[in-house]
Parts: sequence; structure tokens; C-alpha cells
Amino acid sequence: MQSLSEEERRLRYDGMKVHADASPSPRISVIVPVRNGSREIVGLLAALDAQSLPRGEYEIVIGDDGSTDDLHRVLEDRSDVRLVSGPPLSSSAARNRAARSSRGSALAFVDADCRPEPSWLEQGLLALETADIVGGHINWLIPEDRSIWSLLEVDTFVDQKSTVLSGSAVTGNLFVRRELFERVQGFDEELHFHGDMEFVQRCTRSGGRLAYSKDAVVWHPTANSRRYYLHKLWVANSAYAAHTAQAGETPDGLRLREWLPIIQTVRSRLRWGRPLTLNRHRLAESGTRASVLEHLAALPMIYLVVPYLRCTAQVSGARAARRPNV
Repeated sequence: MQSLSEEERRLRYDGMKVHADASPSPRISVIVPVRNGSREIVGLLAALDAQSLPRGEYEIVIGDDGSTDDLHRVLEDRSDVRLVSGPPLSSSAARNRAARSSRGSALAFVDADCRPEPSWLEQGLLALETADIVGGHINWLIPEDRSIWSLLEVDTFVDQKSTVLSGSAVTGNLFVRRELFERVQGFDEELHFHGDMEFVQRCTRSGGRLAYSKDAVVWHPTANSRRYYLHKLWVANSAYAAHTAQAGETPDGLRLREWLPIIQTVRSRLRWGRPLTLNRHRLAESGTRASVLEHLAALPMIYLVVPYLRCTAQVSGARAARRPNV
């Protein structure tokens, strides 16, 4: 699916703005997209209720992306939480919907299954004093009965510090000044994956200063499932390649050198300062460590399965993007 042009995005964004009421505005608005996430939202709200920032200085706005579960019933007793509902489009559309209804001078994006630490909002606001957009640190919630798939998810996904160093960030923990958000007309609602990174890149291209905060911390659960991990890897790489191809660039998976997985994986991990086995540092940040057997079990996945699946997904995504619309 083609992403919106700058003019189309501006017209859609301006046409759906919600006028704020006359009451005093909070310092920051917490924006949460959700679709059928009533079970996760309860835990998130408990973490937001425990924030060290005074309650009057932040608001919580949930963008409902066409939920069919009991989300409305779960929130009916939370008069302090604003629920903004709409049809099932994308998480990007839900974020825009909630942001347009919010009133804070800054926006804090977090996902329904994440759990912010008590100082999260205070540290995010502190980081915004010297930046326009901030990627906060993300640790992993790893189950006690973990499988190798949980450890591989930690090794593969959501290293916010590295993502910020590469010029982007993910919305599981993201702070942005409202002025900048409105300047770029929010998220591209046509993007179902990588919409957060595309948004951050537009912010920096428009002059926004991007920074990383190690002190604004949220915890994200691992799925502990082979099916989930491999599907996530496929979707992420297919969407990346589609977006890259639509921009007239060549996805990494279409380069011959990427099909030499062991060599390229070693080079990539060394370039980013990562160990050649499971990322011990990321695991330690999440309060665990892998055994020798777990490190050995992960090697064929890291050096064979993951690279080949990533490249195949990128070829598929690039072909789909270049296929003429019928």
C-alpha cells in the first residue's frame, strides 16, 4: 500500500483535528493505541497511576482502533481516561486519533502491553528540555518459563539506543513536542509497520532534534512463541522492504552480500558493538542471563534462519511494492 504524500497527510490531519476545551492543559499527554487490548490496558493504567509526576500534570488518551472486546466496559469507571474510538485502520491511525484529542504540550507514546517505570514521565519531560523528540529506553519482561524464542526476541528487536543512533526510534517509548508532531502532521496512517520509524525520520528531516534517554524506561513483554517471533520477523522485514522500494531505494535483502549470512551477520554485530552470541548486555538490562546451552541453541538461528528469513521477506516485500495496482 502506497504511503500518503505530504499534502494528503496535511489535509487529512487538519481535517480531523479536535479543538481542545478551555480548561488548563496538562504538561504531557500519554497516547496509547489499542485494538482488543482490554487485558493489557489494565496493567498499563496501573503503571501510569504510579507515576511520580503529579496526576494533574498529565492526561491519558487511548486511541481505540476498532476494538470488539470489552475495552469500553473496562474503562467505564475511569473518568480520568479519555477513550477516542474509531474504525479499525492501523495503530498509526489510532495514535493520530488520540493525539488530536489530547491537550498536552508534549506527547508520550507507549503501547498497551508496556509497563513504564514510575519516573518515566518525569524523565521524558526532562529529556525534552534539550530535544524535540526522545526515544526512551526499553527493557524486556522475560517469563520464568522462557524459551529460546524469548531470548531471540531480546536479541533481535527493540534496541532503542541503537535505533536512535541510526536516526530513528520506536513508539513503545517515545516523547515528542506537540509543535513538532503537528508540523509533520502526525503518523502516516497507511503504514501498518515501521510507521513509527518513518514518523521519527520525518521529524528529524523537518529539523527536530532526536535524543535517547536511558532514564525514561518502559518494560515490554516477550512473546515466548516460535510462531510469533518468526511472523514478527517476516512482517517487519517485508514492510521495511516495501517502504524502501516505494521510496526508490534498494532494500538490504536485495543485495547479494546479504545472502552470505554468517559473514554479514558477524560484520553487522561487530559494527554495532554486539556480541557474536545472544546479547548479554540487553539480557542483563532485563534482569536475566542466558546459559551456555541457550547461547549454543541460538547460534543457528542467529546466523542461518534469521538472515535467510529476513532476506526472503525483504524480497517478497519489495516485489509486492513494485507490483502494479490492479
